[in-house]
Amino acid sequence: AYLGMPSPTLYKARRVGGDRQRYGMNFAYSGTGVFDTVVMLPNLTTQIGFFEQLINGGTYRWSDLRSSMALVSASTNDYSFYLLRKGTLE
Repeated sequence: AYLGMPSPTLYKARRVGGDRQRYGMNFAYSGTGVFDTVVMLPNLTTQIGFFEQLINGGTYRWSDLRSSMALVSASTNDYSFYLLRKGTLE
């Protein structure tokens, strides 16, 4: 639990999560970022696509989303990979 809220089910484990899906879904993959990185796992765009599939498939309804929150973060992988690809700090 974080801030008194149960941890959401991992997207990868959604089929075994049972009724825990009512607490939400965690789409994050370690080592990924907003854009493609050296880690060959789903980037943020793909993760948002997974979320849209759950809505379109009826796992979550629009009425569920009215009382929901989303956390999206850009982190070390995003900045490190940008610099690795010759990005600048300016």
